[in-house]
This record gives sequence, C-alpha cells and structure tokens, in this order.
Amino acid sequence: MRIGLGPEELVQDAATNQADSQREHSSQGNPADYRKKLTEVFQGVEATLPASASGLEIRQVVCDSRKVQPGTLFFALHGAKADGNAFIQDAIKRGVAAIASEEQAPNALPASVVWIRVREARKALAVTAANFFGHPANALQLVAVTGTNGKTTTTSVIDAIVKASGAKTGLFGTIAYHTPLGDYPAPNTTPESVDLQGFLAEIRDSGGEYAVLEASSHSLAMDRLWGCHFQAAVFTNLTREHMDYHNTFEDYFSAKKRLFEGTGAGAPEVAVLNTDDEFGKRLAGLAKKTVTYGLESAADITAKKFQLTFDGLTFTTHTPNGKVQVVSPLVGKINVYNLLAAIGAAQALGLSNDVIESGIRNLGNRRLCAYRRRTGEPNSHSAGAKSQSPHHHALRLRRRKRPYQTARDGRSHWQVERPDDSFERQPAQRRSLENYQRHHRGTAENRRQISDRA
Repeated sequence: MRIGLGPEELVQDAATNQADSQREHSSQGNPADYRKKLTEVFQGVEATLPASASGLEIRQVVCDSRKVQPGTLFFALHGAKADGNAFIQDAIKRGVAAIASEEQAPNALPASVVWIRVREARKALAVTAANFFGHPANALQLVAVTGTNGKTTTTSVIDAIVKASGAKTGLFGTIAYHTPLGDYPAPNTTPESVDLQGFLAEIRDSGGEYAVLEASSHSLAMDRLWGCHFQAAVFTNLTREHMDYHNTFEDYFSAKKRLFEGTGAGAPEVAVLNTDDEFGKRLAGLAKKTVTYGLESAADITAKKFQLTFDGLTFTTHTPNGKVQVVSPLVGKINVYNLLAAIGAAQALGLSNDVIESGIRNLGNRRLCAYRRRTGEPNSHSAGAKSQSPHHHALRLRRRKRPYQTARDGRSHWQVERPDDSFERQPAQRRSLENYQRHHRGTAENRRQISDRA
C-alpha cells in the first residue's frame, strides 16, 4: 500500500533523495562501508531478538523502504502522516534482511527476513544507528540551538566561530546540511536520527571535532537526537507558532525542554538561556551548568550599549570570561540576542575570546550574510552564486511580528535578518526592506510552507 504525499512532502522527499544521491558519491558517506552483527547493532536496545539471527550481518540501517538493499535493517516507524508498517512488503521486495517494529510480525513474513519487535521504535532507531556508525557523537563536541526564532542565525554564527579556530565542523539546519565532505539539501531542519549519525560519522572520519545543529521541536518530540550528549544547548525564545503539530503551547515548550533535560545521554554540560524570555527562565537548572544571556535581565552575558545601524552591529559583550568586542555585519536588535547566544555557546566549547571575535567579524565571508542598505539586496550564502530573477526565488514570509524571512532556491540560500519590530527603523531602511519584499515575494505557487522548522 502506498500513501499519497502532498506537495510539502514531495518537496521534502526530493530533497532527501538528492542528499542520499550526493552521499552515495562520497567515499566515506556510503552506509555500505559499515558492517555490524545484528547483536552489535541492537546493543542497549530493549528488543526481542531471535537467537538464530544473532550472527546476521547488517550493512545498512534505514527508516525509508525505498533505501532498502540486501543486508538492510529497516525500521517501520509510526509517523504523523504515514505508517512505516504499510511499506513492509516494499522492503521485502528490495531484499531487506531484518525489520524492526513496535508491531507483531505479520503472518506472511518470509523465513529469510528477521523480525525484531521493539518498544519505542524511534529511540531504538537512534540507538541502533549510533551503534552501527560506532557512536560518532562521542568523538565530537555537539551544540544544539532550539527556540522559535533565531536558530539558523545562531547556529551559523557558532559555526563561523568554530571554523575561525581552525577546526573542522558540521552544521545542520534549515538552510542545508554541511560536513567536511560536502553540502547536502536539508529535507528537515534536524536530520532523522539515522541520517544524523551518518553525518556525524562523516565529520569524525574527516578529522572533525564539532557539530552544530538546529534542534526543532518536531525532532525533539520524535527522538531524533536521542543518545546524543551536548556540550552546549542554547535556548533563543518561544512564541506561539507550529501549533499545527503540538496540541497545546505547553506541549510545544515541553518538546523544547527535552533538550535541556537530556536526550538519552545525560543533561547538557552547559545550557545557554535567554532569560529575557519567560520560558528561558523555566529551563534554568536542568543542565549541569546554566549560563544566561539577555539585554533586559541581570544576565551572565549581556551588552550594555550597542549601535544599531543598517550596516551592522558594534558593541561590547560582558561575559564571565571577560569582554568580547563585537563587530558584525548582522543587523537589528534581534541579532544582538543571537550573537550573545553564540558567544555563550562558543565559550561553553572552550574557545577563546580572540577566536570568538574573529569568527563574528569575518561572518560576512561565511555562509550567513547580512541584508545591506547600500545594495538593497542580501549577499548570497554560497560563494560565487549568481543572482537570480525574483521569479526563481520562493520567499517564505512570516507574520509581521516575526523577525525572520528566508529566501531559498536550488543554488543559493539567503538568510535575511529583519530588525526587531521594537527597533524604530529609519525611513530609508523601511523603504529598502519593503522594496526587497516586493521584489522577491514571488507567486503563491512558488512559496512553500515547511512545518518542520520549529
């Protein structure tokens, strides 16, 4: 049985297929390079494992039946819009070696296929994926950023700071997935657990030391980060969005809270919390150490005075580790918060203030670029990317009070940070921003709404 996909799912499906195709051409990104016995893969997982199949060799772990090859372990997951158990026959036709599910084995299961019943399939998938790839997260320092707004900017700033130290790293979020081996399309803000473990293995095997990711509420609710221990967990803010997925606003907050309670590998070493947000205050004390940031509260990391211009931000950050002089191409008060969050995360990683200042200062040469008044256009995320006709861009517009607008296309990715609504813009700035919005709004057919961004 096949379940029809809507336009949004088709877009995500295409991005997933493109990412898989690119990884297959990577020397270290091919799952076939890893082989483990079934008992090794399920170590630490509460599951019913047939004794006769303990020596079965597993060459790949997937949760998408279309990726199944001979020697594959397929997880049949219950999804919000589709049930993986409906695709068991498809997996069998493709030569699956073993199937893991919360359900009992079907009567018509071929003798050649091993059925493993698990209690919590998503957590089991995350643990088996970590086992299969040799626990790559243990070799890296991980940073996760969660919140309604600010995740993409904050993770990009942290990534720029880490790279300023000379270290290899990975970055995973709304725009794309980046590892030392290449860039991949992002079907979801946070990769599925088995894909994330594969990406972390790429970073580890390439000599990387860090990984920075956006942790959406969907991913936390679906245990995609289960088994990962975070050196730093950052909270930006919480507003009433994505209620199409979460039943109540408290459920939405509870999903975010999971990151700070620990995702199956202990609480984070450091929580970096925006205590100007009431929900940030409620997260204090969950991690082993709490560092606060803000402009209105008595925070550990703050900026007493800052210059808000359309050419960028300049201010002095006061931190427990001394002062950090910030000169950034980002604009708007909202990005003062994002920069303070990134500074807190970077200090949690043990990076020096000199490295932090350098990473922020050179941010314009990285993938994240500011919206510039002198040009009236944003710079491209991708070096050397050509400008496109406005008809080639799909601009995802948010409600007026939301601080972000994102324009995306197949070749270049732009992140435009809009000044916070509480900041009184100059008339020229308002006209410039309005012209950009009008020029790049695009047609209704070209705009797509991505739900997995929370």
